[in-house]
Amino acid sequence: MSNKKVLLLALICGLLAAVSLNFYLQSVKEAATNIKTKKVAVATVRIPARTLVTTDMVSFKNIPVEYVHGNAISDSSQVIGHTTRAEVDIGEQILQTKLVPKESTGTTLAYSVPLGLRAVSIPVNEWTGISGLLTPGDRVDVIGRYDLEIASPDPNVNTVKKPVSLVLVQNSEVLAVDQNYTDPSAQQGDKQNQTQGSNKTVTLAIPVDKVQDVVMVCDKGKIALALRSPADKSEEQRRFKDDLQLLK
Repeated sequence: MSNKKVLLLALICGLLAAVSLNFYLQSVKEAATNIKTKKVAVATVRIPARTLVTTDMVSFKNIPVEYVHGNAISDSSQVIGHTTRAEVDIGEQILQTKLVPKESTGTTLAYSVPLGLRAVSIPVNEWTGISGLLTPGDRVDVIGRYDLEIASPDPNVNTVKKPVSLVLVQNSEVLAVDQNYTDPSAQQGDKQNQTQGSNKTVTLAIPVDKVQDVVMVCDKGKIALALRSPADKSEEQRRFKDDLQLLK
């Protein structure tokens, strides 16, 4: 075969290869443009459980529909400002089942604690705990009684203990009684898993700056609860009172 024929055959083969490659690339492009995608929320960082989701933790990406999870979220309002039930790994689709809805505070006691407050359990008996009649949602005042060390009038004794009482917290919400608490996600009428009777502990929502006071009096003194009317929102100035003042 002459060199001209070989060259001509090579040119024809090259042309056919180029045309075939062009058709292939065109078909791939058309197939890619025909892929159906859906925009879903994806974690840009690892989001631990019980974390408030913010905008810098989430991005929205177009993912082929066959790879989109059935519980994936496509609306920013359904993810931003919500709290995670479980950890979400970086790059993972954020699922509705891993978030606590804004209108619900979850199914554990932690989600019932108002922002800025802390849940503190207080030991009670029938006398200090309103005869076992407290239920989650009630409002109480927390009264502490303990011995205050003061200078002794006796020169031979440095200090003496003076019993005093003080209203430690006012209008505190009862979050739980023993291990019974209000489940905000339950149906109306089934919310309180509560039986009345002799209770051993009452868990209250306490302001952060009062937590140490309450814990200290629980350890060093005694605490009693005073039940409030639901309509009573008043607060009075806290004052120390000793035994003589109380008897006046």
